[in-house]
Amino acid sequence: MIIPAKLFIVSSASLMASYALAANANDTPSQAGANVHTDENAQPITVSEPSTVLLESAKMPKPVKRVEPKYPISMARKGAEGWVQLNYVVGTDGSVNNIVVVDSSGIEDFENAAIRALKSWEYSPAYVDGKPIEQCHNDVQMDFKLDGVQKGVRRKFKRNYQSVREALNSNDIALARDLSESMKDKGLLNSIEFTYYSLLRADLAMAQNDEVSELKYVERILSTDKKGEYLGNEAHRVLLNRLFVLQLNQSQYLGALETFQRVETQEDNKKNIALLKPYVTKIVDLLESDQVISIPGEVKQDGDWWHELSRNAFSLSNVNGTLNTVELRCHNKRELYTATTDSTWNIPASWGRCSVRVVGVTDSQFTLLEVPSQSNQS
Repeated sequence: MIIPAKLFIVSSASLMASYALAANANDTPSQAGANVHTDENAQPITVSEPSTVLLESAKMPKPVKRVEPKYPISMARKGAEGWVQLNYVVGTDGSVNNIVVVDSSGIEDFENAAIRALKSWEYSPAYVDGKPIEQCHNDVQMDFKLDGVQKGVRRKFKRNYQSVREALNSNDIALARDLSESMKDKGLLNSIEFTYYSLLRADLAMAQNDEVSELKYVERILSTDKKGEYLGNEAHRVLLNRLFVLQLNQSQYLGALETFQRVETQEDNKKNIALLKPYVTKIVDLLESDQVISIPGEVKQDGDWWHELSRNAFSLSNVNGTLNTVELRCHNKRELYTATTDSTWNIPASWGRCSVRVVGVTDSQFTLLEVPSQSNQS
């Protein structure tokens, strides 16, 4: 494991200062639902293209037909916003199937709308040796945002936010956890509220030394506030650095490399780029080595756990709970297996880059081991 000790300088103190500044700058009570009556007032949904492949180039299917999801009328009337991340398979006929919600801002209506739209997408299928093949490693994020409405947080949300922040500042972790859970139960209105709520949960996880949860919430912040629109440029820069550290510490090496690409695109960021570059070099060296890479896994509330593989051989160990299946979604192949700890899965290079989806009982914990391929061990 590569632990960049120097990078922890940009942890709690810098983050808390940036967060407090951002919270004071966006405390306007929301009137989002006042002028929204139908989905016609909604801003067109943003569809993010599949992320750039860092360590390989892959032939992706070309879109022929894309239908934007319909903004749920009930959500538009409330002024609700959100996003949905999906993984899907493009069949040999170009149709979309096997759609799975990987993560979302938590609003089921948006998830259903995104799935319905994605089902109607069409692609020109990819071919290998003159034969059409499935493309099974496809990701997309659909953003639901409203246009022409006043953005901000509700007064009630702001009061609750400040109560949790005060509990965190007083190191009353139990109270902060209870108050933040109560905020979730009361609902989150728009993208700004979801950003600040995720911010609280990330800080709470940091205070509990729970880097797995912290990573989840930092990812959600950056999935919502992609360019620092809500938190500001400095907080956005700090969060990207923190994301890199968390991915590194949890052996999410491909994710860390992609985060570094985002860091490189920021203006006036030479200092951070120089700080991270040595660790990028270490990641590449590690991926090319014979060292076993250990990744902690835990089944989420919706019953699965995802990981993008950086190698083509892996196994499962240290299972605490119940795991049911292991699904491989690769560029050129999709396979489903029974989850077991006495097998090593060796993936043919021809399958391309792969993600693994482990399905089991919620809160089941395990370790995924990425091992050198058999050819490297000989």
